[in-house]
Amino acid sequence: MFVFCLTTAKAQQIQATVSAVENGYSSILIPQEFRARTANNLSTIRLKDAKGNEVPFVVKPQEADLSFFSPIPYEHIKNTVDSTEVFLIDQKDKKKRSGYIIQVANSDNNKKYFIEGSDDMQNWFGIVNNGILTGLKDDTQTFTSKSINFPPVDYRYIRIMLDNKRSSPIRVLNIGEIKNSGTTLKLEKIKDISYKQTNNPEHKTTTIAITKDLWTPIDYFVVYASSPKQYYRTAYTYVEQQKASAVKNNSKQKHSISEYLQLHSNAGETYPLQDSYPSLFFMEIENEDNPPLKIDSILFYQTPIHLIADLDKKQTYSLQVDSNWNAPNYDLSKIDLDLPADIPIAKVSDIQVNKTDSTLEDKGYGNWVLIGCSILGIFLVFYFGKGLIKDLNKEK
Repeated sequence: MFVFCLTTAKAQQIQATVSAVENGYSSILIPQEFRARTANNLSTIRLKDAKGNEVPFVVKPQEADLSFFSPIPYEHIKNTVDSTEVFLIDQKDKKKRSGYIIQVANSDNNKKYFIEGSDDMQNWFGIVNNGILTGLKDDTQTFTSKSINFPPVDYRYIRIMLDNKRSSPIRVLNIGEIKNSGTTLKLEKIKDISYKQTNNPEHKTTTIAITKDLWTPIDYFVVYASSPKQYYRTAYTYVEQQKASAVKNNSKQKHSISEYLQLHSNAGETYPLQDSYPSLFFMEIENEDNPPLKIDSILFYQTPIHLIADLDKKQTYSLQVDSNWNAPNYDLSKIDLDLPADIPIAKVSDIQVNKTDSTLEDKGYGNWVLIGCSILGIFLVFYFGKGLIKDLNKEK
């Protein structure tokens, strides 16, 4: 009985109806309500026919990267006097730029950097002060790529200085730019998400509290601010946690920084988020001595995920999620399917959240289920125990 109650409280279940418009392979867009419960983990998703049989599927590969890294020449100078490394870039075309991509060998370090610009190599002017490179490792390869953003400038020379006083040097492999092939990446605007801005003059910060549906993944966001016209701010994301206090019925808030961001005034700039966040998380913007941003809107996006399955338009299918399931192993995942570019898109409708879904657990439902099951268990123990005692007394 206890196992049943635990499964009931823990399972994350949701289902929807899937209908094909044509026979053969179809594309099924995973609804955002499903993504809220699975994030980017697709192991708990199943597609079943009317008889409850599993229908094999494969995840449609993401569209080919529409942008590519283009390295640029630079001069590398090590300054032993003040423990800095300088990367000098000659922008002969004096084209207006607002950032570079730096490729770094994997490291656990965080690295401070400064950026200055000049037109004559004699007089240098500050562009970025106290920038920070974080998350300098990639588990899938031996290097990582990081964005270094700054306000739009058109200096002939740009120098990026890494501060090695407080941390070990990092190995810079390349510096370059991201160039686009001309096609726009398809993103899906996230629904059921909101934010609240709070300015903190005493701490010279702005806090953005972001509320969304459970674990809905956010891959990108765009900030539209009407003032000031030009800005460059360091920001970071974090999640609040309850820290028990020695005083009864009292608790304190603590948080750990998830990732750093550099927000700047390029209109329509898209910022990526790498981490997964719960239903409530925060973004802190460091204003320093500047006025707070007047934010008109923030738009949040995710990269859509499609499943490919062989469907019959005369049948109805069910797309389901249950956290008790493990990743399936289908033949389709081992086959290189030759699919047309215009593969038909199946219709997904009638989304139903079951009562055992984590949405209810998130609101305390799971705890109430466990409490109720515990009470029921105690009652049954007393009930059967009382009968057992009576039987023993009769035997005596």
